Amino acid sequence: MKSIEQINQQNDTKSIISSFLNLIGLAKLTKKVNFKRKSTVSLNMVLSWLISVHFARRSLYRANKDNNFSIRTARNVLNDGRIDWQKLMCLIAAKLIATLKPVIDKRRRLAFIVDDTLMSRSFSKKTELLAKVYDHDKHEFLTGYRGLTLGWSDGNTFLPVNFALMSTKKKENLIGKQASTSDGRTIAGRRRLQAKRQMNDVTVELIKQALKLGVPAKYVLFDSWFTSPRMFWFLKQLGLDGLGMIKKSSKIYYRYRKRLYDVKGLYEHLAASKMCKKNNYFYSSVVTAQYQGHEFPMKLVFVSKRGSKGDYLFLRLLRSNYNLNRLSSFMAADGRLRHTSKLLNSI
Repeated sequence: MKSIEQINQQNDTKSIISSFLNLIGLAKLTKKVNFKRKSTVSLNMVLSWLISVHFARRSLYRANKDNNFSIRTARNVLNDGRIDWQKLMCLIAAKLIATLKPVIDKRRRLAFIVDDTLMSRSFSKKTELLAKVYDHDKHEFLTGYRGLTLGWSDGNTFLPVNFALMSTKKKENLIGKQASTSDGRTIAGRRRLQAKRQMNDVTVELIKQALKLGVPAKYVLFDSWFTSPRMFWFLKQLGLDGLGMIKKSSKIYYRYRKRLYDVKGLYEHLAASKMCKKNNYFYSSVVTAQYQGHEFPMKLVFVSKRGSKGDYLFLRLLRSNYNLNRLSSFMAADGRLRHTSKLLNSI
């Protein structure tokens, strides 16, 4: 009986995977990502097998072989630098969102969520573009990469949209081999050049690509690593509104009532003015930010810091208008900003 149940479970899994791939039209999408192979093995077949291996909770070493190709063929496809994997992920996300859109409440706000994570490779030495990366949690340099991820959320569903593997352009921090190709005309060359650029610039590129391929969003949510007037200016040019927590920096100034303040100075000015504190936040003020001679309005919100009495955090909001109702629907995606849900509905 156990063997029969196992066979039925495998057939059900294959049926579900097949239905999902037909729903998003993966066979048609793979024709748009420069997959070229002189054999009967299609990218759709390889990806279908890889998904089934993942749901079986097995590695490629222990996976059941497919009758049409070997495990080595699947590895060669995954390592093929000619395939535009970033574009493929964007196209899949756009298809899934288009399928989900009829059942999404129109009052929900669609948002991009940007974050990066450390991908440690402690025992590697010769991996291409391997670098010393600073870990902000441990406050030390580790060997590895930074994985930049762009996601999409409606407050209830989260989907990965785009990604980039980040290294460094500083030779003193580079440990592994140099890039095997730097020809910007090829997909592999563009990916390697992208890994050496600044993370904020790559973030804007990923957002542009997602919008171009049909992923809908009006907001961008990120943490303090990405918040700067420069980033908000680029988002403004794309027609997007940004929201993020900022650091208490004394190097960036904002114009408030014809005077320049840094965020700490602005907080002290608002506190000295005897302005009444709100129930869900301390203060909020509309300021003017600058980037290369361009001025644009922003809103700074001062909120209490959880677990630290008397301390505060800054939220920076970029909006064409300042009605922030229902933004809390996707704020739970960032744990550090989760407690501001009531705040955003009250501003």
